[in-house]
Amino acid sequence: MEEAISLRRSIWVSSLITLVSLAVFIGLAALIPVPADSSGIVLLGVFLSVIPALIWLGFFYQQDRSEPEPKRLVARVFAFGALAAAAVTSPIVIPIEGAISQFPSLPVRLLLTILSISLIQEVLKVAMVRYVVLGTDEFDRHPDGIVYGLASGLGFATVLTADFVLRSSGVIPLAGAIRAVDNALVHGALGAVSGYYLGRVKIDGKKLGWMAQGLGIVTLLNGVYQVLRDELSSRLAFNPWYSLGAAFVLALVVGAVLFAVFRRALLRARGDLTTVSLQAHARSLEMPWDIHLRYDALLIGALVVALLVGLGTGIAVRGRAVVYDGEEMPVWFRYPARWAIQTGGSGEVTLRDLTAGGLFKPVLAVTNEKLRSEAPLDFLVVERLARIEQQDPFYTQLSRQEGMSVDGYPAIRVEYEYVAATANGPSVVRGVETYVLVGTRLYIFRYEAERGTFEEVLPRYEQLLKSVQFQAGAGE
Repeated sequence: MEEAISLRRSIWVSSLITLVSLAVFIGLAALIPVPADSSGIVLLGVFLSVIPALIWLGFFYQQDRSEPEPKRLVARVFAFGALAAAAVTSPIVIPIEGAISQFPSLPVRLLLTILSISLIQEVLKVAMVRYVVLGTDEFDRHPDGIVYGLASGLGFATVLTADFVLRSSGVIPLAGAIRAVDNALVHGALGAVSGYYLGRVKIDGKKLGWMAQGLGIVTLLNGVYQVLRDELSSRLAFNPWYSLGAAFVLALVVGAVLFAVFRRALLRARGDLTTVSLQAHARSLEMPWDIHLRYDALLIGALVVALLVGLGTGIAVRGRAVVYDGEEMPVWFRYPARWAIQTGGSGEVTLRDLTAGGLFKPVLAVTNEKLRSEAPLDFLVVERLARIEQQDPFYTQLSRQEGMSVDGYPAIRVEYEYVAATANGPSVVRGVETYVLVGTRLYIFRYEAERGTFEEVLPRYEQLLKSVQFQAGAGE
């Protein structure tokens, strides 16, 4: 009884220390300036991704002081969890997220996210525990599954954070730190839940239904969190604190249950509970081969289902677009159906991808202006760029391409970068403008996004340009 009380007190003290440590980490990140070069960005990514994972892993690891897991095995599972995340951030999986965002219905996006992205993530995380450590003699108690599952989830979260920082090279450290804590809390907690279920399968001889139940629970929670985070951030002034709040609530609910299970598992392992039979202890030493095969079949089957759902989603939204029919200006073009459109009375159309993350939402805009006098297109572009550079000292022209055409009219393309002010600090924005001279009017087709995500959305801008059709009166 005294040991149980001592263990309960230890968990609460450790929980408080962990939360304070994460808060201090976020506070320190807020003091870090935005890196000026690529080496600084890499160092920032390493710092932001590794520290929260070590804090969260240290909390659980130090609880199991009676028979701690070998550090080499924990590190190996962590490394393989990171490797699994590298697969998730590959060009094979990332397009699935973009395809899902094309659906305007929230329930549809939630269902597709659960059955594809979330299922892929959770299968890969638990597979790392299954194939790296489950068959070893070290995996012989209920708490072991929680520790190893947590390690896999935190390795997974580490790479996701590093990928976010490297791709969003203009991100401010505070936003990166919040994303790092998000990933560590959510993927660490869900990985630990998967590890608990895996431990029950090996030690208590649970069957296929129990395996599927564990995978289903973590996949559902993963999907709800991802969609909730996207919805909270789907506004022009993205506030990363919303995402942290969602992650904290999910981690708090999952963690409360997990802590109770972990404490009970520790007491059971120490002999303070009499619910473990000799038969169950015997199972903990060697997992029957038929259970291995069933678990493999479950993981492979779930992964195949997720990939098929992702492939089907991509096929369903391929070419899915809406036609702008020229109400504000005499020009037609096609744009992604998921993008929000805003029109202005002065002949301006703005499209924004409100489902995208980051501080600066990708924007496609079409404007036109009446020319006071006839002038060559190159002269008009040079004059306009000179005005912009004079007004914005952070504006930098990257390239200029002449000799182009849009719907048969002469065009010039200019790529550039500048620093934009957002609700949470500065962000480096990259953009491209295509100037088209039609009679006495200058049409400007503009696309802007954060530097790290610019290339991902650029094909949509190219498709918009190819679909442009100027109507009668476009040059008047």
